[in-house]
Amino acid sequence: MRSLVLILIKICFLVWLISKLVSIFLRKSRLFKKLKLQTFFNRSSGNIEVPSSDGKELIGLKYDEFNAHYRVVHNPNSGFPFRGFTLLHYKKDELFDYTGPTYIYDVFCELELIENFMDTTKPLADIPQFEYYREFDKTTAEFDKANGRPKYFWYRVERKFAKQMNKEALKLSKEFDNEEQLDNLLMGKPIKKLNPPEIFKFPWKYAENIKPESEIKFGKTAWQKFTSFLMIDL
Repeated sequence: MRSLVLILIKICFLVWLISKLVSIFLRKSRLFKKLKLQTFFNRSSGNIEVPSSDGKELIGLKYDEFNAHYRVVHNPNSGFPFRGFTLLHYKKDELFDYTGPTYIYDVFCELELIENFMDTTKPLADIPQFEYYREFDKTTAEFDKANGRPKYFWYRVERKFAKQMNKEALKLSKEFDNEEQLDNLLMGKPIKKLNPPEIFKFPWKYAENIKPESEIKFGKTAWQKFTSFLMIDL
């Protein structure tokens, strides 16, 4: 039994050593140098962190110093355009591009999500993607406490409630005429502002069968624990 344990320890050490050597090799090789860094939106600092011209480091620039511009990219597969926006720095030659669905409604939703995320005077949008981080954001944590929001709400609510939210979002989108509002955008006219119902701001007030917090299980899977032990981020 003891010999088996020693063998397993040796195997784990060997795998760890190989992973570290491969990591060092990749970082020093030309292959790694050709990889492009991504753009990050840092809510804490209020910066957009964009890759430098040589792609070796990130440059932090204030989000408020970027202006949004309408962007269209041709879709050769369908003939319909991809619509999006470019966040262009007012002074430096730095930008962030986004293109997505054909409808201008989705473009505005994406831009509003980013603007909300970067505005630390407002809580994070109440969506499942931000659930884990809500308690670590001061403004959001204060909002949740003041309004009696259940902790880890999206982990505790039934899936059918998410479908209900999707139906409400679809209903709201039908109030937005994409062609009309696109014309308004191109002609410099005011864009219609939608008034989301309260369910989007206080979703827990409309949910049923919220599980007790004690039933929520957190923690890494066996594979995640193993890769963490090897210091490999998978």
